[in-house]
Amino acid sequence: MSEGTQTNSAGTTVPTNASQSLLIDGTEVQTKVGHVAKFNQDGDNNDLDDNIVLDDLDNYKKPKDPNEFVGLTKEELKQYINNPKWKNVRRLIAILYILLLVLLLVGSILLIVYSPRCPPKPKRHWYQKEIIYEIDVMTFRDSNADGIGDIKGVQEKLNYFEKNNIKSILFQSTVFNVTGGTSLYLDGQHVNDKNIDLLQIDPLVGSDNDLQDLLKIFNRKDMHFIIDLPLSSILDPNGKLWYGSTPLLNKIDNPCTTSVHEPNFGCIYYKSYGRLPLDFSDDKILEQATNRLHHWFSSKKVDGVRVDLPLFWNKTTRSYDVSYKAINQWNDTKNEIERKSKPKLLLMDIPFGLQDLITNRDLNNKMSHPLFIFKNQTRRSIDAHSFDQRIRLFEEHNLSKPQFWQLGSKRRSDDVGIVQENQLPREIVLTTIMLLGGTPVVLYGEEIGLNQKSFPLMPWKSAGEYRGFSSCSVNSTNNCKSFISSLQTRNPTTSVKRQEALGGKSKDSLLTVYRHLSKLREYESFQFGLLEYGYDSSSNIFWFIREAPGHRGYVTVLNLNQDPDEIAHISLYDLSKTDVPSRVHYEYQWPKAHLPTSREAHIDSDNLFIHSQSVNIFWWGAKLQKPNIFFKTAKEHSQNH
Repeated sequence: MSEGTQTNSAGTTVPTNASQSLLIDGTEVQTKVGHVAKFNQDGDNNDLDDNIVLDDLDNYKKPKDPNEFVGLTKEELKQYINNPKWKNVRRLIAILYILLLVLLLVGSILLIVYSPRCPPKPKRHWYQKEIIYEIDVMTFRDSNADGIGDIKGVQEKLNYFEKNNIKSILFQSTVFNVTGGTSLYLDGQHVNDKNIDLLQIDPLVGSDNDLQDLLKIFNRKDMHFIIDLPLSSILDPNGKLWYGSTPLLNKIDNPCTTSVHEPNFGCIYYKSYGRLPLDFSDDKILEQATNRLHHWFSSKKVDGVRVDLPLFWNKTTRSYDVSYKAINQWNDTKNEIERKSKPKLLLMDIPFGLQDLITNRDLNNKMSHPLFIFKNQTRRSIDAHSFDQRIRLFEEHNLSKPQFWQLGSKRRSDDVGIVQENQLPREIVLTTIMLLGGTPVVLYGEEIGLNQKSFPLMPWKSAGEYRGFSSCSVNSTNNCKSFISSLQTRNPTTSVKRQEALGGKSKDSLLTVYRHLSKLREYESFQFGLLEYGYDSSSNIFWFIREAPGHRGYVTVLNLNQDPDEIAHISLYDLSKTDVPSRVHYEYQWPKAHLPTSREAHIDSDNLFIHSQSVNIFWWGAKLQKPNIFFKTAKEHSQNH
């Protein structure tokens, strides 16, 4: 017997390396490459050659399935490990892979370093982002049927503020003295002998607890509260009493008869405010005024205070001038409190008739401006050139664009700043004030087109004797009916409920326009975007662009033609010196949408029809170039050609 074989119990000779488990009757002998032979055990009389059946040798050399992949065995692969040729190939691939990773890393770093950075959003205070809603509490909502609006009535209307995106509420100074002594004294309102101390509100509108409860609700809802403090003037027409009915050391004379300096600032002040100015050259008066300001900022924790303009008596010129000493001290008081709490607002209440006399830049930024100021009673129509001239007027006086715009006023002397409907539709005035830039200060009722001088009571419903202002009835035992009658003799033609019931059609509802614009103001370009504006006298078109770097740009186009058949055919692309791209998208139109309203549809800004007395707002995607650079390049290009 050879060395590589052995004999089993049956006398059969087999290889020594054959698996014992395979050498049984009928078992096929396999290899890694497939079926080789079958071993049969028939007893001792069978020969080995007869017991081993070989399969086809072709099947042994190759797979039965021609598509079957036959990989190299482990032993075969080991033969190539140390092969110099394949070593070099593997080394080259590894070097190229590492080099690619390094290049990608270096490219990413260079891209980050040399790419223009995303412009940071400017830090803005709450009063720069929100709409300030000005309320005369006594005429807003009466909650207890006594005929006088109150703080709880304001609290009942919190849902109305939320629907209109109103987060800042300003209380007029009537909360200190409901029954008289308001800024409307010269218009015939009764003035009480009793003055107000400006430390506590009038009990007729609510208690101090009512006010604190309202402030807590505002704080929970992330709303802000501003109060009107007439610190700089007195309500006593005789000029003898001031804060808290305290006698003045020196009687205040009528400035219209004592001053000879022209323009007579004190006289204009008296006619505009309807109140006599305090003399802030008196340190005691300045101290008492500052204490009251500190009281409301610190103790009452209000978010903002609006004060009237402080004056002092100039003995040299024998006339009144603006007391910047008082203004600076009040600013210091506000700043000191701000360091320990959140940002505060100090707003100036300056009648429209006085604003042309204000040339101080800081003071200009603290007062709210009307869209227009008319010098006389003649009310001519407003054209595109008037819009452009009004905005450029601030630049000519080296003043910044207004930080606050005023929409509506109950002060009769402010009629010089009220745009009448025969001059411009309310919708155009509202659109401009809301979107031009700056914070709108909106008098209650302006959002529904209410004329507060004729109908000062806020009309919540279309039916009822007092239109939802009060549940006061004819059989009431108190004086509610007589008090309401002294304020309003006729019912208004509009109401909140009527405006909301018009189905959201902007041509019929000013409130719908207001709500749409209030949402638009939340976009970055309207919050802090650059302003570019212009006009076309031939078509009577005024336009302005608001665009923030890295955000959508918007253009608002106003057709001021009063002729309904006067449709302007313009190229906005050319009018704006290419500041407006040639392709824009629809955002909003009033009173009717004449262009495709789909946000995806492209509108050719080079070929537009703009209907008369209309508002048209379009948008485009963020530009790769910063708007200020884009504007500057376009202007330089136009000047060179």
